[in-house]
Amino acid sequence: MSAAYLAAIAVRRSNYAITRKSSVPDAKLEAILKACVLHCPTSFNTQSSRAVLVVGDANTKLWNIISESALKGLEGDHKTSTQAKLTAFGGGYGSVMFFEDQAVIDAIAAKIPAYTKQFPVWSQNATGMLQHAVWTSFTLEGLGATLQHNGAYSDELVSDIQKTFSLPSTWTSTAIMPFGDPAAPPAEKSFSPIEDRVKVVKA
Repeated sequence: MSAAYLAAIAVRRSNYAITRKSSVPDAKLEAILKACVLHCPTSFNTQSSRAVLVVGDANTKLWNIISESALKGLEGDHKTSTQAKLTAFGGGYGSVMFFEDQAVIDAIAAKIPAYTKQFPVWSQNATGMLQHAVWTSFTLEGLGATLQHNGAYSDELVSDIQKTFSLPSTWTSTAIMPFGDPAAPPAEKSFSPIEDRVKVVKA
């Protein structure tokens, strides 16, 4: 019964070669995103994960904001290579911005103070599961995508994103996933020996 699921996660790859087109209608992208947010687990069912879908000109605006922040202080080849990547992300069809609502996390921590230190960790677990679910779902629809973390680099950048897209100040950025129809297949992925990464212990 798990074969279909394992086959799905096996085809997910980072694909940087994306276009400004999407063979998947916006309504379906929205439906996928809502289903992933609704059903991905969170600790104590806090439902702290948030996601924002931006497409078209809104996506260009997002990556222009990120570029302005990310390129500050960079010079030479580093600036050139970073600019090229950011331009490519902004040239995609859209992006999914992932957040965790700190207000929700703070509220549950106040109710259960014994786990105050654990809730931020569990919040990261939750956003990671949501990101994987969306990424895999988009891959199955034929889209190319990567997961980027530029939106979490500075408080100033996050604040600019929140203001530009009218998002609550309590939403903390965890990642941004640019996507679009692929212009080329993703690169091959190499694997270290699985025996070094998985152990089985029997009584």
